[in-house]
Amino acid sequence: MGEGDVDASLLWDWFNKAKQFFRHKSIETSARVEAIAWGMTGVHAVRWLSANSPLLPSMSWDDYKIHMRSLFLPTDWKHSTRMDILRVQQYSKSFLDFSLELMAKNNLLAGTDSFLNDDFLRNTLEANMDRELARELNRENTNSIVLFRDWLDEVKRINERRRLRLKEIEDTLARISLRNNSRPASTTGRPPVARATSASTMTASTASTFVSIPKLLPNEHALLTANGGCYKCRKFWAGHTSARCPGPPIDAATYKTLTAGSVPPRPTGYVSRFPSTPGAAVAAVISEVPADIPSANLIDITEEPCVPTVAAVLPNASS
Repeated sequence: MGEGDVDASLLWDWFNKAKQFFRHKSIETSARVEAIAWGMTGVHAVRWLSANSPLLPSMSWDDYKIHMRSLFLPTDWKHSTRMDILRVQQYSKSFLDFSLELMAKNNLLAGTDSFLNDDFLRNTLEANMDRELARELNRENTNSIVLFRDWLDEVKRINERRRLRLKEIEDTLARISLRNNSRPASTTGRPPVARATSASTMTASTASTFVSIPKLLPNEHALLTANGGCYKCRKFWAGHTSARCPGPPIDAATYKTLTAGSVPPRPTGYVSRFPSTPGAAVAAVISEVPADIPSANLIDITEEPCVPTVAAVLPNASS
């Protein structure tokens, strides 16, 4: 043992290696101290050896250890070591590691009056172990086990079983998480919530500013029918039916009610939509709409009426 700080753990390691040396070399009990003491090269150790060399041949191994602890360790080292033992907690360590750590600290007190017996160690392990493990030990009734070593073996078995069970749960949760993260995106075509919200807002905004086109009045309907008009774009001499109207849509804000003065002259070369029906006769008849015909029957008509139906209201039509 050379230079440097010496603590209880380092001294214990030195004593342990010395015992292995004695056993390997078959050193007699009476010669042990003198055989090992001169291997210490630290300043304090060399000074102590120089002062006590006449005593070495007759010094027992236990007395030698007491002298070394007195030389290198603080006076309260035994109390500090016991406090360290009481503060050891299991936390996330396995019970095996936890128990070995506690017993290793107790071994530093071996040969002293502060060394903890098996009952004290057992109580300390129970007090500082994981709470869930302590509950499981209570369910397993481990208090009935008398011998400390048997109790240790049983606790290690229960703790290992519990550890494997927890690992199985963790592995299962990890597989579920991996499967959920690798699942392909939905192909239902359902838009994202944000998009749907935006679309709803747009629709509501459009609906709040929309101005509907006034419905066709009976006289407007008659004028369009008599003058080749389209009921959709409401243009005279349109040359197309409402089903084939190319637009554009009517601007309700600028729309004006159709009157006889709104009808432009018939364009040159205009071909009537109903060539078999004299346009002038139809115009003359439909302009005279009987007052007892409900206007609702003439409003919202989106397609040209059938020619025979128009002919049925002509004064000279056969019944």
